Amino acid sequence: MAVSSSITSAFSSSSALNSLVNQFMALERRPLTTLNTQKTSLNSSLNIHSDLKTKISDLLTLSRELGSTETTAIYNSRTSSSGDETKITASAGSGAAVGTYQIRVKQLATGASLQSTAALLTKPSTISSSKVAPGSGTIDVTKSFANAGFGSTPTGTVTIGSWTSADLSTYTSVQTFMDAVNAAGVDANIYYNKTEDKFYLESKTATALTFSESVAGGSTGFFTQVKMRDTTTPYAYHGTTDATGVQSNVILNNANFDTALTSTTTGKFKINGVEISYDTSTDTLDAVISRINSSTANVNVFYDTSLDKVLIKSKGAGSTDTITLSDVTGNLMNVLKLDTASATSGTDAKLTINSTSASDEITKSSNTFTINGISYTLKNTNVTAYTDTTYTTITVKQDTSALQSKINDFLTKFNAVTQYIKDKTGLDAYTKARGVFAGNTTFTSLRSQLYKKLSEQVTGLTSGNPDYLSKIGITFDSYLKASLSNTT
Repeated sequence: MAVSSSITSAFSSSSALNSLVNQFMALERRPLTTLNTQKTSLNSSLNIHSDLKTKISDLLTLSRELGSTETTAIYNSRTSSSGDETKITASAGSGAAVGTYQIRVKQLATGASLQSTAALLTKPSTISSSKVAPGSGTIDVTKSFANAGFGSTPTGTVTIGSWTSADLSTYTSVQTFMDAVNAAGVDANIYYNKTEDKFYLESKTATALTFSESVAGGSTGFFTQVKMRDTTTPYAYHGTTDATGVQSNVILNNANFDTALTSTTTGKFKINGVEISYDTSTDTLDAVISRINSSTANVNVFYDTSLDKVLIKSKGAGSTDTITLSDVTGNLMNVLKLDTASATSGTDAKLTINSTSASDEITKSSNTFTINGISYTLKNTNVTAYTDTTYTTITVKQDTSALQSKINDFLTKFNAVTQYIKDKTGLDAYTKARGVFAGNTTFTSLRSQLYKKLSEQVTGLTSGNPDYLSKIGITFDSYLKASLSNTT
């Protein structure tokens, strides 16, 4: 009865019962805990194996690059320099022969060119002798003569050839007056150039310009205000001798070319086979030129104000380079006095390398070319004859800095592998914790083999070549860390 009471008493205590259950559960979980511990250890081991594999793979990649015999190998990397980069520049490719090259350039490659056969506007014309508006101002041609910004308001009338204007005060704006001058039946065109602050008056015929002004006493006439009148000789105008050239920023219909446009609407022309469209009522010469330059015609075009000509230069080069153009509809090419027959063909570059003989002359259709792995860019000639003593020296050397950088990369990765193995197989100096693979001879043997490979003699080399890596400056410090001496 006493035993029964003890058992009953023991089981009636909840804390005792819980303790007993917990002990039983812990005993049952022991195999699972052991398995989880083993799993964690295996995962850690797998991660270390993966990390080590990556480090060794990186090391092997660099090792193969350093051991490559291909022409693109690091040992074939080259540097080049020019004795005069204003004449020639050069870039040596992998495997180019090391040495010095004496370059004599007698002729550069040029592209074809073409220009107007004569000035575009040779009719009598005149311009303001100086700026019209006072100070730094300009004339606002959209306003009346009284409000446009003249120093004194022009009054009265003007006569150009046989045409006489209305009183200037009756025109709603300066532009309205100029439009009246430029209208059909008047033998002149007049424009205002805001950039220059000057007026331009151009004859529409080969006949000399005649123009005058009529004003009341004490008033100022238009030609006096726009500085086209020689005030030292009353009504003697200097305008019959000025040459202004065509105005490239006015619409084509008003540009007053020597040759009249046959179409006053649209037209087309071809340049190097590329068709360009234009509208004479809305396009300016500047706009047409911009359209050509942005096309695939492979030319650069510009209007030279000093020559009053359109100049075309090919973007290509070489003796076979040409420029072709023709009108398709309209006659703009004829108006611009551009004729394919007058084009100048391109020329080839002519040079010698390490020779003073014309029989060794090299011709190239471009100023940029590659010979035996060296890319040259010719910028200027340096001789008139190959027998000249002048030349430009191109020097090609092995790119030792690239090789040194590659070796340093290799040693960095080598040290990373060996240190990683050491950390995982050794004893931590501070925590005294053993590495995951402490005592594992496979890893310690791998580390030893790596050191051996960098320390042993290299066989099969030509006599006289360094047969130990230490002879090219690779050494180990007291911690077995490999490095490359910069002085070797």
